[in-house]
Amino acid sequence: MRRLISGFIISVSILFTVNSCSTGSDPEDIILDVFSVPAELTLQIENIFNDLAMDVNGIAMHKLEFKGDSIVTNVAKCLKVSVHRNAETFVLDSIVLDYGTSTCLSNGAAFKGKVIVDPKDEKLESFDIRLKDFSSYGYSITGTIEFQITGETAGDDFSMTMENAEFLISGTEEMVYTVSVSSISNVYTFLKSEEGESAYIDDVFKFTTNLLGETPDGVSFALESNSDLVYAYSCKNIIGGKADLSLSDVGDGIVNFGGGDPDSDCDAKATVSAFGANITITL
Repeated sequence: MRRLISGFIISVSILFTVNSCSTGSDPEDIILDVFSVPAELTLQIENIFNDLAMDVNGIAMHKLEFKGDSIVTNVAKCLKVSVHRNAETFVLDSIVLDYGTSTCLSNGAAFKGKVIVDPKDEKLESFDIRLKDFSSYGYSITGTIEFQITGETAGDDFSMTMENAEFLISGTEEMVYTVSVSSISNVYTFLKSEEGESAYIDDVFKFTTNLLGETPDGVSFALESNSDLVYAYSCKNIIGGKADLSLSDVGDGIVNFGGGDPDSDCDAKATVSAFGANITITL
């Protein structure tokens, strides 16, 4: 189960202070301590975005030809999916994924609130996604999202981008801290179905990512991979591939997510290598 980064704001402030003036500890240990907290935050945001992309793709895009007013196949009991069409033309108007007001575990992801999918063209290839009172793993999330089907079959190849997003974290004394995500752009390609069936809950995707943002303490972060990462529905995590991670005033590192096997690499862990040392982060 993915965990929320506790005490994030306090941790970053303290670590950056000791990084600049401490002489009593091993400098490499100090640098790695500073690196680990914003790195964990970056990977949390990446995972939440992937979970959202996969739920929208698996639930909504597999059902674009659906003729009823609801979707129930492969849908968690806590999730209500309604289909809205123009009363006269019967053209699809929107698909609403309502996760409710308490935590809903949808194929392993944890969401609250609503996700509204609006078609942008008659071919049903481009969509706007609106978030309403939406949160995941303790983050309240806002932002503008675009979804694009890039292959011939809906539910397989697609891309999703998000701009000017905010991930809000509740701190101590009723303080709310903002993690700004200027952009995140992921391109997904269907790789295989583990069970050889069309049910998306066993699908495995490869994808690329480009994530840019800033922590509440002003640390700019970037996560980028132009080679294939691997995401498995059965694990609800990235399970394979490598990505470059950059943190302003800290340095660069490499994130290794594993070998891409849904059985042996489904451990919800990633290794971050920086400054000649490794740290393990739980996703």
